Order: sequence, then structure tokens, then C-alpha cells
Amino acid sequence: MSLKFIHRTSLFVSTVLVGLFFFTVPGTGSAFRNLKEGAPAIAFSLPDVDGKTVDYKTDSGKITMLSFLKLSQDRSVDQLKDMVALHAELASKGVDFIVVATNTDNVDEAKKLVADLGIKFPILFDREQKVYSDYGLYILPTTGLIGKDGKFAFEHAGHGRDYKDVVGGKAKVLAGVMKEDDYNKLVTPVELVQKTREEGEAEKELAFGRTLIKRGMVDKAGAAFAKAVAFNPKNVQARIAYGESLVAVKQFDNALLQFEEAKTLAPSNREAQLGVGTVHLETGAIDNAITEITAAALLNPKPEKAWFWLGVAYEKKADYKNAALYYRKAVEKFIKE
Repeated sequence: MSLKFIHRTSLFVSTVLVGLFFFTVPGTGSAFRNLKEGAPAIAFSLPDVDGKTVDYKTDSGKITMLSFLKLSQDRSVDQLKDMVALHAELASKGVDFIVVATNTDNVDEAKKLVADLGIKFPILFDREQKVYSDYGLYILPTTGLIGKDGKFAFEHAGHGRDYKDVVGGKAKVLAGVMKEDDYNKLVTPVELVQKTREEGEAEKELAFGRTLIKRGMVDKAGAAFAKAVAFNPKNVQARIAYGESLVAVKQFDNALLQFEEAKTLAPSNREAQLGVGTVHLETGAIDNAITEITAAALLNPKPEKAWFWLGVAYEKKADYKNAALYYRKAVEKFIKE
């Protein structure tokens, strides 16, 4: 395999993955590129497991929980299980459920899940990836909630143990069976109640900054993260978020300071370690970047993000063989999950 071929390959993968890894980290981007809160949802028609066409209409007058899943992915199956429980609770409250599978999923797999899990809502197949494209999907699994008015009301990327509280709770708010204050109490960690005023203010600014990031307002998010650090200099996540926002506006010296402080506070924190590496990468200290990012990969049980940045570092070093190796490792890990 020639170096020229490896170079072309690594450049191609790099182009694809830059978007992927910026938008698969919680809090760094919107799961739907093409819809913002309050925007009209997009109607569509797709076949279900029996080949019957199902229409999603934005004027149904119902709340719709619209989930995009990969049926062969464990996280997506876990989400389906939660959706079955939520459907039993909310279908009678005016909430419809729709799943859109990927173009690589097969009907037999879907039918087995329907039978095994007792699914009573449609699983649709987007063979041409048109709905995925129209909604601008970045992450799987991803859920969007659409209000009775047909407007996009809420999004949730990924799946975790709090899915039923976060997504189901918001659906209950939209359906009028839960108050917003009760929802906020449900999804707010209990430990926040026990924190000092400064710690609490730091958490609020951190959460606000992450919301601004989702809306593409990086500069304002940086200001919120700076306030979070000022309120609580020991908040590791605030320092990491502030550092990442500083990298985005090329304030590398201050970014490095934030990541180094985060490492001092939490020596085994992989995001802080990776942050140091990316600053070195941006400032041209490639060997230092490789050392730091390799350390971040060793700390991380899911190292694909670090592998991607190692690919970038080796590509900048013109070591195209190692660049292609780490890009490939990152892609294979991501596809597997």
C-alpha cells in the first residue's frame, strides 16, 4: 500500500470524522442538525415491518416521540425497552411513538424485537436515508419530541439509565400530566441540594453554557463556563468545558491552563488529558500531542475519540501509516457500537 494512498484515505476519514467526533460528545452539539426548538417538524411516509406505509403527519394534534435507532446496537435495544414501558404509560395520554431504523437494519431483526419486547408502536425503515437526511441525524440513538402543534420541542442524544426520566418526563410535561417544576426536580441530581451556593451557581452556569453550545453560541457559552470556573475553581467539568470553548476561539494558552488545572484536580480524568493533547496539536507540538493523547486513550474505556485525534496528530506529522491505523480503529470501534 503506497503512502500516497494512505494519505488520501486518512484525509478522507479525517474529513468525515471531524463532524462525527465534535457532535457525538454530550453537550458539544445538537443531535439534529436541521431542526431547532420551535421549528416545524418534517412529515414523512415510510414502510413498517410488514411493508405497510405509515404516514407521520405534523397536524395529528398528538405529541410524538420520534426515535432514530440502530437495531443491532445494544444502546438502541435498551432504549426500545424503555420506550415500551413509556408507551404503556403514555399512549393513553395522547403520545404517539415512532421508531425509524437505519438503512442497514433488516426486517427479520425488527420482527424479532417486536415479538420479544412486545412493541406496539411502528418500526419504520428509511432505506433511502431521506428522513435521516431531512432531520440531520448525527448520533444514534437519538429521540426528538414533537408537540401537539407539530413543532420540535425537545431532543435527547444517546441512551442512559435516566432515559425514562429525562425523555419520558418531558413527554409528560408536554402532555400536561407533569408540571415543569416537578420535571426539573426529577432530572436534577440530588447532590446539588447539598452543595454550597457557589457550587450550585457553578453547576447552573455549566448547564447554561452547554445549552448555548447546542445552539451554536460558542462565545457566549465560553463566558458561562468562565463564570462557572469563577464560582467554583474546583469544578473539573467546568474547567474542561471552558478549556474546550477556548480552543474553539484559539485562545490556546488559557485553554491549556484550564486543562492542566483539571488534571491536577482529577489526575485520571481522560477528557482533561485529551484536552491537553489537543492544545499541543493545535499549537504544532505534535510529539507532545501524541504523548498526551495516547495517555488519554489508555485512561478511556471508550478510546475512539482519542484514537481519532491520534490519527489527526500522525497525519500532521506526515506519518500516514499510523494516521490511517488510528482513523481505522476509531471508525471500526464507532461502527461496532
